[in-house]
Amino acid sequence: MRKLLRFGLLTLAGLTLACSETIEMRIPVRPVSLELDLTYQDKALNAIQGWKIYRQNNVDQAGEYTGFGGVLVYHGLNASGGDSFYAFDAACPHEASSNVLIEVDESAIYGICPQCGSKYELLNGIGNPVEGPAAQARLQLQRYQTERVGNTLHVYN
Repeated sequence: MRKLLRFGLLTLAGLTLACSETIEMRIPVRPVSLELDLTYQDKALNAIQGWKIYRQNNVDQAGEYTGFGGVLVYHGLNASGGDSFYAFDAACPHEASSNVLIEVDESAIYGICPQCGSKYELLNGIGNPVEGPAAQARLQLQRYQTERVGNTLHVYN
């Protein structure tokens, strides 16, 4: 009986600690649907650390949607050492405003909020905060799905 009680208390403690490490999301869910041509108009994304922010006013096809603050598409590295495309909502989750957008820094490794100064890791496609109030509040960038088919990159949620 003591072993069962001890196991239950340890499990409860483990779950409590695991939940305290949760990263929060504050960006409202909005539709995201982009079809990007990596041969012509969006060919700059082919370079590692290539990036572009898509807003509703700069997409060229009807039926394309750009989320809450726009979509930041980034060409980074994956865990196996290869390259991958990542997409995030461009709105800073700490500010939670569609008008306060992350700006990619000169190194093209981090995204920085011009309003609160929060800094987010982009290179490995995680979007975790590494500095600023978003890091203290554990607010990561909203991530979207990407799928490459030939020279077309689909971004969606």
